[in-house]
Amino acid sequence: MLIAFIALIAMLNWIISAIAGFIGQDGVTLQSLLGYLFRPIAWSIGVPWDEAQISGALIGEKLILNEFIAYVDFTNYLSSNAETQLSPKTIAIGTFALCGFANLGSIAILVGGLGSMAPNRRSDVARMGLRTVIAGSLSNLMSGAIAGLFIGIAGAVL
Repeated sequence: MLIAFIALIAMLNWIISAIAGFIGQDGVTLQSLLGYLFRPIAWSIGVPWDEAQISGALIGEKLILNEFIAYVDFTNYLSSNAETQLSPKTIAIGTFALCGFANLGSIAILVGGLGSMAPNRRSDVARMGLRTVIAGSLSNLMSGAIAGLFIGIAGAVL
């Protein structure tokens, strides 16, 4: 199921890139659009504005896909020969903000798991699914913000 979902996202990326290329905008993907959407959120938890586009894309990718795929993309920015170097503060905030099970795929897992234990309450569980994802995401973002508080300007622990 996850592989099929990742394939659908890859197809969606291809469609978005083709449409954007047709109108003269190269390099537009779902991740870049999510980066623009979640950039203010990344900035509000303490990521510097010039790195908030990348962090926002990773946060959006975690929410739409899952945390494993977001962490794999996050590792592209951690190597010393990476094209874009992230600050230690952004790395710390991103590590905590991406760490969690709050994503759209977890709604199906929640409905399947709790729905089998209480089949007559399955509709209630499904209705609460989006709220649980929002609450879990806010918890992850808050953990990232708290981690960012402990990182000083030079990257040292206060």
